[in-house]
Amino acid sequence: MRINARLDDEYALKLNYLQRQTEKSVTEIIKLALDAYYQEYAQQHPIDLLTESGFIGCGEAESNLSTHYKLDYADSLEEKYGLTQ
Repeated sequence: MRINARLDDEYALKLNYLQRQTEKSVTEIIKLALDAYYQEYAQQHPIDLLTESGFIGCGEAESNLSTHYKLDYADSLEEKYGLTQ
């Protein structure tokens, strides 16, 4: 693929600097920049990372916890501190 791009003075200076410092062609610098940018955005989805790490699914609770968690919390407070509603 052929790319035609317009760069303002700031980016032209940056590109020239990179060419001098790395002794790479414009094509090589663009490829490296695309690789770096792609790696940044091609990371795994956070849910996948948490699942693979074992974080998701590591807790244990009753299957209906989401519907009665407030009652469970109140019961635990009552047991621990003798508090009632």
